[in-house]
Amino acid sequence: MGIDVGMIWIVWLFALGAAIGSFLNVCIYRLPLDGSLLRPPSHCPQCKHLIRWRDNIPIVSFIILRGRCRDCRASISPRYLIVELLTATLFVLLPLVFMSRGEPLPCIIVYLALACALVVASFIDLQYTIIPNEITIPGMVVAVLASLAFPALHHLPSAGRYAHGLLANPHLNGLLHSFLGMAAGAAFILLMRVLGGLLFRKEAMGLGDVKFMGMVGGFLGWKLVTLTNFVAPVFGATVGVLLLLTKGEHKIPYGPFLSIATLAVIIFGPDMLLFIRMYYMPPYLYPG
Repeated sequence: MGIDVGMIWIVWLFALGAAIGSFLNVCIYRLPLDGSLLRPPSHCPQCKHLIRWRDNIPIVSFIILRGRCRDCRASISPRYLIVELLTATLFVLLPLVFMSRGEPLPCIIVYLALACALVVASFIDLQYTIIPNEITIPGMVVAVLASLAFPALHHLPSAGRYAHGLLANPHLNGLLHSFLGMAAGAAFILLMRVLGGLLFRKEAMGLGDVKFMGMVGGFLGWKLVTLTNFVAPVFGATVGVLLLLTKGEHKIPYGPFLSIATLAVIIFGPDMLLFIRMYYMPPYLYPG
């Protein structure tokens, strides 16, 4: 019987994603508290006992311990299992999608880093209704550097096919797309914040969301981040109406919906843009 190399890669990616998800849980817990991500070592927040290595195996340990601390039997938040499963799933799904599209390996790694930032930001926003600068500001820097190094991140024509002068250099073109994406992503949410404040007489969108979409735009470029900003309200409105009808909730964090929309656009965005180009855009806007 031959070895299924593809399945080995899937299992390895799932295990890697689960391990990284375990670290993301540390970020989710400690970043809002301004704690160090390295010290102290992982411990139970109730009894303060250090977590043994066998109790710190992603996904497996939570199931074996049935969601309770081995020492004090305090309940462990199911968020830990959810984050590890979610991250592991993304580490399998996204590479499969990208490889099917022929994306280069560096771009796949960059998108996985973005996915990790989305997970951390979303779960912090769900609990604290904030998105820390420790996620968005370094994320913007990574987006700019990645766009400069790997212009394929923005699906640019090879060798700046439609560009002239300095922008014929694909790396500078990638840098431009990153900055334009930051501006477009942040400006759209900032506009929603201003208009929402005028209409509802209260803050409709936090500055954390503005910086968050600036970061996302740095990775995706102006076209895909604009698409993301139009997709996100579909998810937000659907969940918002359900919460309003069932629990009477009027205020919900918007970060998770921005993250869901970002992931949807990362996966389906190129096809969506092609559809829009073919059926809704004048041909002269897309030469060639």
